[in-house]
Amino acid sequence: MRTSFVAPAVAAVLSLIPAGPASAASAADTAPPRLESITLDRTSVTVSGIQTQLVGVRVRLTDETGVQPIEYVAGQELASPRLRLNASPNSLVLLRLAEGTDKDGIWTGKLPVTSAWSGTVQPISIYAADQTYANVLDTDPRTLVDTPSLQVQSSHRPGLDMTFSPEPAPAGKPVTQRVRAWDTTTGKPWANLSLRLSSDNGCAEPGNITTVKTRADGTYQRTLNATQRQWLQCVWVPGVDQPAMSYPMTVIASDGGHVRTQRYAVSAAPAAKSAPVGKSVNVNGSATPLHKGKVMQLQRLYPDKTWRKVSTAKVRDSGRFTLAATPAGKATYSYRVYAPGDSYAVGGVSKTFTIRGT
Repeated sequence: MRTSFVAPAVAAVLSLIPAGPASAASAADTAPPRLESITLDRTSVTVSGIQTQLVGVRVRLTDETGVQPIEYVAGQELASPRLRLNASPNSLVLLRLAEGTDKDGIWTGKLPVTSAWSGTVQPISIYAADQTYANVLDTDPRTLVDTPSLQVQSSHRPGLDMTFSPEPAPAGKPVTQRVRAWDTTTGKPWANLSLRLSSDNGCAEPGNITTVKTRADGTYQRTLNATQRQWLQCVWVPGVDQPAMSYPMTVIASDGGHVRTQRYAVSAAPAAKSAPVGKSVNVNGSATPLHKGKVMQLQRLYPDKTWRKVSTAKVRDSGRFTLAATPAGKATYSYRVYAPGDSYAVGGVSKTFTIRGT
C-alpha cells in the first residue's frame, strides 16, 4: 500500500507558516447559458407543394458549467437547447452540439421549410438550460444578438378538410370520416396525395399512425365504429423530419376534430315587431349547449334569397344573448339567428321572424 507523508524537515518549515482560512470553494454557477451568435446557411428559399427544404442553423452558446442537452418531451416541449420561429407549423427546432464543448460550443439544427411557410421567417425565442438545471436562458434572441432572417417563397401548399357524417352522430352508430385534399394555389383536387391518419394520443405523440393516399378526386374516406369515433381524429400531410428530431414530425398541412353528437338549439325573438327606420330593436335569445362567449350571428334574408350576417353578439354566462336588428327602410325584413358550428356542436339556426321598418 502506498502512503503519503511529509518529511520532517518539510514539516518543520510548514509549521512556521501562519494558518490561514481554508480555500474557498468555487462560486456556484448562477448565470444562465449565454447566446453568442445565430447564423443560417442561406438567406432565402423557394419551396412548392410537398417539398421540404432543410436549412441549417448554427448557434454558439457558452456556459460556466455547460449547456445541458434535453430531448423533446411531447406535450411539454422541454427540448433544450431549442429555437422557436415566427412561422407555423414546425416552429420548434432542436439543437445539438456539433463543435466545441458544452461550455463553449456550436449547436446546430435544421429548419424544415415547407410550403406552409411564407414571407420573412426568423427566430423569436431561444431556450437553453445549463447542467445545474436551475439556470435557464429563455428569451427573444433579437434582444441579444444580430438575428438572421430567411425569406421564404412558397406555392401549391396542400389544403386539407376533414368531415364526418352523419352529424350530429346517432348514439352507438358508426360514422364516415371523409378527407378532402386540394392544391391551394390552383384549387384543383390533389390526387394520390400521401396522408397520415391517427386518433387520440396519436395526434399529439408518436404511435398509432395509418398511411393512406387520396383517390383521383382528392378524397379519402373510411368508417369509424362507435368505439373509434369517440376519440379525437386527425389527418396531416407529412414533410421531411428534422435529422435530430423525429418528433414532433414535420407537418405541411393538417386538420382534426371530434365527431359531434349535438346541434346548437337556438331560440330568438325581437323585443318589438316594428321600429322606425334606422332604429335598433333588441333580439333576445338563448343557445344550447352552453358555450360562454360564443359569437352568435343575426342574419337577414336579402332579395337574392341569401342569408347575410348583419350583427353579432356573444353568449353570456346564462346562455342568453342580445343582438341588434336595424330596419334599413320602410319594409318588412326577415331575420334569423345563427350559431356557427364548432368543436362543441353542429351549427343551428332559430326560427325566422320579421321586423317591419316604419
